[in-house]
Amino acid sequence: MLKLRVKEIAEAQNINRSQLQIKSGVTIALLNRYWHNNTTEVRLEALEKIAKALGVKASELLVEEEDVGVA
Repeated sequence: MLKLRVKEIAEAQNINRSQLQIKSGVTIALLNRYWHNNTTEVRLEALEKIAKALGVKASELLVEEEDVGVA
């Protein structure tokens, strides 16, 4: 399963949601979903805007986690 690392990377840079929303230009509702990893789909355009605002590659905002309990 893929997990978004938006919160983790932003907090490491001392950037809060409000600051990131302003820098990236994405809606606060979308950013909140990505921040809390509470989404089933990701808009690539939005992910690229967030990555640019954080100074990272879009691929760095995603990590693959092992599924626990899946046979």
